[in-house]
Amino acid sequence: MQDQPFWEQTYADNQVLTFSKGPTVDVKEFYEIFPKNCSVLDVGCGEGRNAIFMASLGNTVDAFDISANGIQKAKEIARAAGVSVHFFCCDLKEFVFEKDYDVILSHGVLHLPQKEIRDVFIENMQRHTRPGGYNAVGIFTNRLPATPDNAPFTHSLFAVGELPKKYQGWELIHHKEGTFKDTHPGDIHHEHAYERVIARKGVEERK
Repeated sequence: MQDQPFWEQTYADNQVLTFSKGPTVDVKEFYEIFPKNCSVLDVGCGEGRNAIFMASLGNTVDAFDISANGIQKAKEIARAAGVSVHFFCCDLKEFVFEKDYDVILSHGVLHLPQKEIRDVFIENMQRHTRPGGYNAVGIFTNRLPATPDNAPFTHSLFAVGELPKKYQGWELIHHKEGTFKDTHPGDIHHEHAYERVIARKGVEERK
């Protein structure tokens, strides 16, 4: 079994980006619907692509990742871009919400921990989203198995349709499900099955 996921090596290399430059496709397409000058939490931010983008728009952004290499690199990218983000290293299962947010982002992360951990975390995300606020979430599903190099670190692929069901009672702004292929530095090629949602919490909803 691998000791570390592939992204740890590329996070430590300032000459490459592990994932695509700029925000994820859903954030890029829908960011204009988010409140202006809002508070944002980016869960599992990696190299900071969404966090830095959201901060560049004038938002106040907290962002964390379990990878110390990822956080260090994100800080350096933000510094070079002249953008302020509160980056910090934390394991998702140990994160404690100390405030509520207008927007909570999580991409490519929630299928990694055990199911009971990620389900509780999603409940906490929802509880700590302000009324009228948004969650933008992208995960991998079991439509395809985890790639061999990711499998040791992927503990709870979502069933297809499981993610949007968790947002029943919220307004579903965006929902897409399918497969995609990507390439990472080091000639690493993957095919993943994904599902993503952007959901808005009702203004009267407190949970």
